[in-house]
Amino acid sequence: MSVNLESGKTMLEHGPEALNRFLASSFEPAIGSEMPQLEVRYKNLSVTADITVTEDVTAKSEIPTLYNTVARSLARMSPLRRVVRKEVIKNASGVFKPGTITLVLGQPGSGKSALMKMLSAQFPVESNITVEGEITYNGVPQKEVIKRVPQFVEYVPQTDKHFATLTTRETLEYAHKFVGAGLAEKGAETFTKGSVEENLAAIEAAKAYYQNYPDVVIGQLGLQNCENTIIGNAMLRGVSGGERKRVTTGEMEFGMKYVSLMDEISTGLDSAATYDIICTQRSIAKTLHKAVAISLLQPAPEVFALFDYILIMNEGEVMYHGRREDVVPYFESLGFKCPADRDVADYLLDLGTRMQHQYEVPLPLGMMKHPRAASDFAEAFSHSRVYADMVGMIEAPMEPELAKHMSEYMDPVKQFRRSWFRNIGALSVRHMTILWRNKAYVASRIVMTCFMGLIYGSTFFDVDPTDVQVMLGVIFQAVLFMSLSQASQIPVFMEAREIFYKQRGANFYQTLSYVVGYSIALIPPSLFEIIIFGSLVYWMCGFVANAGAYIIYLVLLTLTNLVLSTWFFLLTALCPNLDIAKPMSTFSIVFIIIFAGFVQPKSEIPDYLVWIYWINPIGWCMRALSVNEYRSSKYDVCEYGGVNYCSEFNMNMGEYYLSQFGVPSSKTWLWTGAIFMFLFYVFLLGASTYLLEYRRYLAPTNIQ
Repeated sequence: MSVNLESGKTMLEHGPEALNRFLASSFEPAIGSEMPQLEVRYKNLSVTADITVTEDVTAKSEIPTLYNTVARSLARMSPLRRVVRKEVIKNASGVFKPGTITLVLGQPGSGKSALMKMLSAQFPVESNITVEGEITYNGVPQKEVIKRVPQFVEYVPQTDKHFATLTTRETLEYAHKFVGAGLAEKGAETFTKGSVEENLAAIEAAKAYYQNYPDVVIGQLGLQNCENTIIGNAMLRGVSGGERKRVTTGEMEFGMKYVSLMDEISTGLDSAATYDIICTQRSIAKTLHKAVAISLLQPAPEVFALFDYILIMNEGEVMYHGRREDVVPYFESLGFKCPADRDVADYLLDLGTRMQHQYEVPLPLGMMKHPRAASDFAEAFSHSRVYADMVGMIEAPMEPELAKHMSEYMDPVKQFRRSWFRNIGALSVRHMTILWRNKAYVASRIVMTCFMGLIYGSTFFDVDPTDVQVMLGVIFQAVLFMSLSQASQIPVFMEAREIFYKQRGANFYQTLSYVVGYSIALIPPSLFEIIIFGSLVYWMCGFVANAGAYIIYLVLLTLTNLVLSTWFFLLTALCPNLDIAKPMSTFSIVFIIIFAGFVQPKSEIPDYLVWIYWINPIGWCMRALSVNEYRSSKYDVCEYGGVNYCSEFNMNMGEYYLSQFGVPSSKTWLWTGAIFMFLFYVFLLGASTYLLEYRRYLAPTNIQ
């Protein structure tokens, strides 16, 4: 069957299954073999976590406050701490073969999500986590390709974290932009083993497919009615919960993925939508030879029947992993019969729990008792024929064709599809779009900036430069207002961090690209605010009427604003949650204000704390702006207001008034202040990048 390649809509005219068959029939002759395949094997896989147990646990002690967080941190460092070992996955072995679709069943906390994250190289392996066993991809150990695994193994998470003001289409198009770049060109390089006509047909199909892939995903997941609707959140109306779940699934579909691991993708979906999605995934597995594993909660019988294999987990134990048609007979052989009026999936989920008694029947010959705990079922499974068949597949030599696919299609894949520079551009545009769509925030900032500028300007209208305390106070307040107002972005930064964790885990983009791109996106609104507020204060308060001094004033305010916004960004990378980041920002603001050199002059700061004065960006900006004002040509004179400062104080007018507050008067402080703030800004960007890359808050640290 031919497919119209004009658009994503026309490509799906005959349904997803017809499109998949067309792609396979177009690509396979041109590559001289079946579609590239990836087989995932894991053997004796165990994951344990050493977790500090907090004593006297109460509801109050579990609230994520600054005090409780510090107390738990101190408890983990105490020599008297009590550590328990939690087994997340216990000696699991299995294989996900190309061309098959596996249903993963398990109660919450069963370990199924941890297994999927381990196989997709997205499990947060930290110092308290121990991993044993081996995972291979077409025979290659995971540790050899761990940084590149997300490029060919997709993991769809349970949680739906998206930017609320982006539409469904925009969310999917950005995913395509990050991980789908260059795939059509890459495909053209591999389509060389067929006839000229076959190669050209494959190239044409690949270009059309990847060019229209967002439309294809939208059509496959039934998102046409909400493609131009914003995602929304608890405070902003957007798509429905089921549609949001489908966006989460679609976002991870982009790129050249050979294995799909999907974690509870049916939450919020009706049975018909779930059936359609699983049918599409089954078609992809069968025609494009992908390995697909999907965990579902209580799938309907018609959905259950679509799977080839069933994997059942409970308490980290594998209770069963084998063919779907063998699962009911297997558990009947253990003395558990599924009633005719009970869905098989519900029956299987009840095994290993207190609900299993309703299924018990007389034991077969040779069995002494029914299995009770998950460990009993795992022990019984390890002695079964089904397990022996699975071990046989794990121990079987790797097919030469799979090894060839690894070297030809997976090995050349880089960790990221696009350069960090190109990703910076895309991320900057994305975050600018998100920022400007928050109309309430933008409008309130504009009104507040204009209002506060007029308040400051009218209150300190045309300040007498000889009243140095008032003049420096105006400078201090202007710097403080423009810089510390960025603290309001902390909740936005924290929300974006969760989305970054997901997308960075999937190798969408480099951490440096995210940090720099986000910072660039903050520059236009900052410039807008600074020009409005800074101009009102500068001209109404009677600062020196000099174009050069005015431009320097705006530049210094902009640099300080960037430094402080990056500081608050750093705090969100450093702190585990918003409840810690907010008090930490307040704590830092107190230090910034006290040690800026105005509230407490440098001469009155204790020697052991003076270092805070020298690293304080507000202090550096204040010194530079003070020099910019008082060392201008208007005040850089001996005689002013009838007083000869050179003869009376042995310094000119500007130097004299700067000395009253211990402000150094050399004009070099203008450019040294600017250089310091720029270097400090770069340092904060680097620190933020390091924390987001190597210190992510994904793993549990304490339990009751």
